[in-house]
Amino acid sequence: MAVPALVAAAPLFAGDPGKAIIDDKSPIEPSTFCDLFDHTTLYEGDGFLKSLKFTGRYHGGFIDTEDEYLGGGDDALWDHRRFRAGFVAKLANDLTLQNIYNLDTSQHFDGERFVDNLDEFFIKWAPSDDFHITVGKQKQLILSEYRCSSNAIIPYERSILTQNLLSQKLWGAAVGFTGLGLNHEIGLWSTALEDDFAWASFEDASASITYRANYELDEATTLFFDYQYVDQDRSTAEIFGGSPYENVFALGNESKWGRIGLNTDFTAGLDRQDGRLSLGDDSHGFQVTPYYDLTDNLQLVTRYAYLSDGRIGRPQQFASRPEVDGLSTFFVGLNYEVCGTKLRVQGGYEWAQADRLVGTTTDYENGSWLLGIRTHW
Repeated sequence: MAVPALVAAAPLFAGDPGKAIIDDKSPIEPSTFCDLFDHTTLYEGDGFLKSLKFTGRYHGGFIDTEDEYLGGGDDALWDHRRFRAGFVAKLANDLTLQNIYNLDTSQHFDGERFVDNLDEFFIKWAPSDDFHITVGKQKQLILSEYRCSSNAIIPYERSILTQNLLSQKLWGAAVGFTGLGLNHEIGLWSTALEDDFAWASFEDASASITYRANYELDEATTLFFDYQYVDQDRSTAEIFGGSPYENVFALGNESKWGRIGLNTDFTAGLDRQDGRLSLGDDSHGFQVTPYYDLTDNLQLVTRYAYLSDGRIGRPQQFASRPEVDGLSTFFVGLNYEVCGTKLRVQGGYEWAQADRLVGTTTDYENGSWLLGIRTHW
């Protein structure tokens, strides 16, 4: 290493062989507004605590939604969709501790407490890319649109499939590993939450099991198989956080070819136990989300989703929330990244139509305009 250094320095010697003129001032890139998102680490060290980072997100948006169900009419509002804050601690021995809270999202931030409830609280051990164990309150990583963090979801809202078929974030444990050319994860969960704060409750609680596997077909496409089982025993006094379906199966893909992307989910929910709809019935549906990166910052998004029967969810629920059969939704919108996913603007229009309202012969139709901001740190 010394010889190349001397050769490189030779032209810098001027006259006096004992002195060298060296320019050690490297050009400094000007800071930008987006750099603010990189200053959330509170501590870094070499002990058991490697780093402590303050993390959170705020997602809010303007929603103008209209339908005529029971005089639902036209309703426009600003929706405080997500407001979270917490900490992520990197620990020795490949451990990570994550503790995040849902903050008050009442319409005027006038809730009785600033911290609304517990969103996630888990510890993860990941000694390699091929193995991990996660224990605590966490998301069950099934369906392509639900696996994706809300910080990076492509349409404005997740589809009616996620809102009708999946469980809440539950307490439990998940083990991930590789084998037979697949990546696997198996989870065991309690379906009971002790109170509105969402603490764990395992006494007399029923159980849920999840299994997911993915296969990298090529550099552009990953295929997924997801399964969720939920014991539907709701005899406990605690809050039931499981899916209304005893079994949920799903197949899907995530693909990206240059500027073009495509995500899909094809689902079936079996043996429904939600009393608002026919007990024991099954539901099926799918969502297809093609998107195109118009520029490095601007993205065009479309999505078609179908569910054979279920309950109206976001964003249509702000006008009314009936139970329907044969629900179709079509979304088209734009995403603009101001600071990558750390600060995005999302907007679009979603049209929803159902064959009929449950228990009637009346069709359902809704139109919703959406414009929101998504930021996280």
